[in-house]
Amino acid sequence: MKGENALLVLGGSPPSEELLSWRHEEADLSVAVDAGFLAFRNAGICPDLLIGDMDSSGFGEERASEYPGLRVIRLPDQDSTDFEKALGWLNRETVTRDLIILGGLGGRSDHFLSNLMASSQVDPAVKLTFDGNEEWIGRVTPECPLQLAGRAGSTLSLLALLPCEGVATSGLRWELNGSILSPEGKLSQSNEAVSNQVKVSCESGNLFVILQK
Repeated sequence: MKGENALLVLGGSPPSEELLSWRHEEADLSVAVDAGFLAFRNAGICPDLLIGDMDSSGFGEERASEYPGLRVIRLPDQDSTDFEKALGWLNRETVTRDLIILGGLGGRSDHFLSNLMASSQVDPAVKLTFDGNEEWIGRVTPECPLQLAGRAGSTLSLLALLPCEGVATSGLRWELNGSILSPEGKLSQSNEAVSNQVKVSCESGNLFVILQK
């Protein structure tokens, strides 16, 4: 089913054209989330779907003829963010296994934090990744442990928005072995990869591995 490998592009700090082109080619479904459409337009790429309340997409009726293959879903309600609207649509209409999110990093701090909070509610069986020009964030769940290759010397942090139990790592300078990470307890800030094979897993909850490129 189309959407197994999905790409969402949000309206935060725009990805480079190179990053967007690569991720678009790897995906079988590319979705512009409101202002994320601008990144596609500037790169000369037509996404499969444009979704959101359309208050900042720059897409109007006068542009419809330029994108004949573009499906547009206008959802005007203000009870959820455009990112949440896109996630809800993916959950209803596709069976996504691998979700890449661009444009979700940088920009306003409240947008970035709400993006992390919303993505923590996605089915834990979905491999979920935020990618950006300067940072990369991968979500870890019991169903989706994380493996990184070729990152020796890189700085990374493990961020748990809610208590996350049984956190174990290998390939880091300061290893974790069955640890509990939480906002009220132990943190794992500015760790370092000392191997080109890094693994992070957990037994419950979910956490985000933030890697500096």
